[in-house]
Amino acid sequence: MSDDGRMSISIVLFDLDDTLTDVATFGPSVLVAAAARHGRHLSIEEIQASPGARYEPLAARLLHLEPPEAAAIYATYVELYRQMMADGLRAHCGALELLRALADREVKVGLVTNKLEALAREIVECLGWTALIGVIVGHDSSPFRKPDPAVVRYAIEILGGTSETTAFVGDSVDDMAAAAGAEVAMIVGMLVTTPGERLVEAGAMCLCSDLAEVLAIVNT
Repeated sequence: MSDDGRMSISIVLFDLDDTLTDVATFGPSVLVAAAARHGRHLSIEEIQASPGARYEPLAARLLHLEPPEAAAIYATYVELYRQMMADGLRAHCGALELLRALADREVKVGLVTNKLEALAREIVECLGWTALIGVIVGHDSSPFRKPDPAVVRYAIEILGGTSETTAFVGDSVDDMAAAAGAEVAMIVGMLVTTPGERLVEAGAMCLCSDLAEVLAIVNT
């Protein structure tokens, strides 16, 4: 309990792409390359127009594909992502410092991402965050997907907490909607891929321009 009577935050859940990692161009460029391997053309701009979207259904929609071809393109995307991330993937400024500060305060940290869980784990390892992340929930980790609030509740349950002491930090409408539906105590919208007014409409309680602001916002 904080000095003013409010419940202290004991869990912070993060989205991964464009929240902790800078993939605004990297991720779409990998999907463009994957589609090209299959003789299909995508542009970075049309992918960026759907922030937070899962890439397999997004490719199917943009290219009017049947599920097997979309799945094949996504499998190639995962393969290329693994090959390219050591050189092309970057953490957002302040990500490591924020994760360390939360660990120092004994705040549990989790990821709720649309990436495959195995790929998300490889990303976390590549960035040196493994010891700082308590749980990783990918789109194949449970039956639930953002914006379904059940995926947020699932992560909270694994970490042994409650929604009343949880904060969620993300950059997309789906992130905000999932957190709002799970009734978490604090919902932070990152101003990276989606206009602030859309994040607020979807449930954001506050907006941050960078990760340096998040620690104070979640009141830990």
